[in-house]
Amino acid sequence: MKSFLSAKGIIVLALLTVMALGSGTALAGGQGSAASQEATVRLDGAEVTPAKNCTNNNSEFTVWGSGFGSNELVILSVIQNAETAIIWSTGNANDAGTINITKTLKTKPPSKTSDIARWPGEGLLTVEALSAKGRLATAPVMFTNGKCPGEGGLLDNYPLP
Repeated sequence: MKSFLSAKGIIVLALLTVMALGSGTALAGGQGSAASQEATVRLDGAEVTPAKNCTNNNSEFTVWGSGFGSNELVILSVIQNAETAIIWSTGNANDAGTINITKTLKTKPPSKTSDIARWPGEGLLTVEALSAKGRLATAPVMFTNGKCPGEGGLLDNYPLP
């Protein structure tokens, strides 16, 4: 009788093992390779990087971005507060899903100029790139009329958070 129970236990254990392995394989499905363009499908992969984290009025400001879809429409803005966003640029990402935008910041830009953007005023603000598909990328930038931190000016006493 003892040998029968031990044989029965081994059979039950073997059946449970086969069932567990079989269900795991069925749930996993076929194994496929990851697509090289996975970032263009996901909405959480966009990134934006300013050339400088501090900039002055009447100066050139450049921002690069990646993780957008090929030729996807992207709006570049600076966020002043919960109610105010200044749109600086609208355009399409290139075939690789990247953007490169350069603007000259002016207090009162002339109308109908594509390379000049409105100065948002002094402060630590958010630069935002939002795509038509909902990809969102942000970066902090210090806008100042004085010297930027690290340039030996007044703001050296007030480090960025």
